[in-house]
Amino acid sequence: MKFFKSATNIILTCIIFVLVGALVCSLVVIKKKDNYIKSVKAQISENDSLIENSEALIAEYEKQIAEKDQANSDIASQLEAAKNEKKKLEDENAALKKKIETLSAQKAADAAAVSSPQSPVPSGEKVCYLTFDDGPSKNTPLILDILKNYNAKATFFVINSADIGYIQRIHDEGHTVGLHTASHNYAQLYSSTDAYFNDLKQISDKVESIIGIRPTVMRFPGGSSNKVSAKYCKGIMTQLVTLVQEKGYSYFDWNISSGDADSTTPSYTYIRNNVLNNARNKNSICVLMHDAAAKTTTVQALPEIIEGLTNMGYRLEALTPEAYGYHHQNLNN
Repeated sequence: MKFFKSATNIILTCIIFVLVGALVCSLVVIKKKDNYIKSVKAQISENDSLIENSEALIAEYEKQIAEKDQANSDIASQLEAAKNEKKKLEDENAALKKKIETLSAQKAADAAAVSSPQSPVPSGEKVCYLTFDDGPSKNTPLILDILKNYNAKATFFVINSADIGYIQRIHDEGHTVGLHTASHNYAQLYSSTDAYFNDLKQISDKVESIIGIRPTVMRFPGGSSNKVSAKYCKGIMTQLVTLVQEKGYSYFDWNISSGDADSTTPSYTYIRNNVLNNARNKNSICVLMHDAAAKTTTVQALPEIIEGLTNMGYRLEALTPEAYGYHHQNLNN
């Protein structure tokens, strides 16, 4: 019995010891969890503070972005306004420049009307001026023979061709030798006014050396209204029509084109019909034809052209410096 009590006490003591140990362990674990919870709460509190700071920074940045967006919008509006104002001023300048060009052309025309020996109006007579550009050539003697046969006079606007010597016969038979530049090279002679007059002087000197006379009758390659020259020097023709007259030249355009330059060698009937059909409703005419080597059909058409014009009552004469110039008007080129 005594033994039984002693064993029971030992067992109880062990159980109590185990329970106490378990309790101590539980308290230690609980303590650690409390400490961890406190640590986590402290971290959360710290993070909350950082979040608040971040939100404040975000709000500040958003404010700055909004202000910059507004500033950019204002700058964009100002830029657009500046562009519109620039365009408006450019348009105004363009209009003013065009007005200046028009006034300059009018001034040049007025000055030319005062100083030029050319008549400002046609004579009123039934007169025809046959003109031949780009020669002399092997066709020139044939043309001269036809003119002589019909007792008709004409004007030859010559270049420095291989057959330049024919101008002696042109002159001797009472026709007018006019200048058409030495080279007839658009890119070269229309590169500047100086280049043009240098080229013109070459043919003038050449003609004078052969016939003893320096011609003052001339025609621009392409005519005074040609558009090709503007590719090489914008506005050069407006300058040249004034300058040539200031230098004592009389320049001539035309009011009828034979069409013999519409292709290399158009049919003679095409050339004849162009001249005669366009001459019917006119009183004073200046006819553009060509005396280049390829223009054989021009020679072929010439007799019928002369006969047709004569039947219409035209008198065929050579141009003089005082004759009406048949000037083309669109000179802003």
